[in-house]
Amino acid sequence: MNNHIGSKGNERLLFEIIVIILLTFLPSFLFKTFKGLATIIPVLYIFIEKKKRNRTWGELGFYPKNTISDIKKNWFLTILVSVIIQLAVLFIGKYFVPEFIEHIKLRIPLIKISTIVPLFITVTIGTFGEEFIFRGFIQERLSWFIKPSYAIIVTSLIFGFMHFYRGAFLIVALDIGAIIIDSIIYGIIFNRTKNIFASWIAHYLADIVGIILILFFI
Repeated sequence: MNNHIGSKGNERLLFEIIVIILLTFLPSFLFKTFKGLATIIPVLYIFIEKKKRNRTWGELGFYPKNTISDIKKNWFLTILVSVIIQLAVLFIGKYFVPEFIEHIKLRIPLIKISTIVPLFITVTIGTFGEEFIFRGFIQERLSWFIKPSYAIIVTSLIFGFMHFYRGAFLIVALDIGAIIIDSIIYGIIFNRTKNIFASWIAHYLADIVGIILILFFI
């Protein structure tokens, strides 16, 4: 459990985390139009709470100087999630569940961006923001109260369902299942390094490889 504050403070902190998760997740899951706006809630909370309780950037996983060494230590997981899993999922989609590819294209509107530079900028900002919220905040804070493995699973379930897009049950299940698997690996990398830049690189590469495969090879 987190030792930064007393027991009453810990109870309050856990309550705050649960409320922020619910305020972020439920509107995004129930109302598609709130998906982007809902992520503002945890970001605002993080900065307010950081100032109020004198948090360090390190408590949010900001260790840029360690990124290269952390990636080297977790190179297999990075390759696994960014290349091997992306190839496997899209291979299954193309040859066994063709509707899955169309579902992904509908779920990810940025694939329709016609020029490369805006596409890469959007992916860069989007993936970093997700790591900041889901690994640096949700997973790390939950790990103060429950086992890190449980924190990874809970965070990944939230992350997966945050990407929910309506469709046939099998297609949606395959889509969310693949996202949850990816998120678990990002979570393992973050848990090993406590560095969101390491998990972000893996996340960024996974999205870029997936988009390139869909645009040019599927």
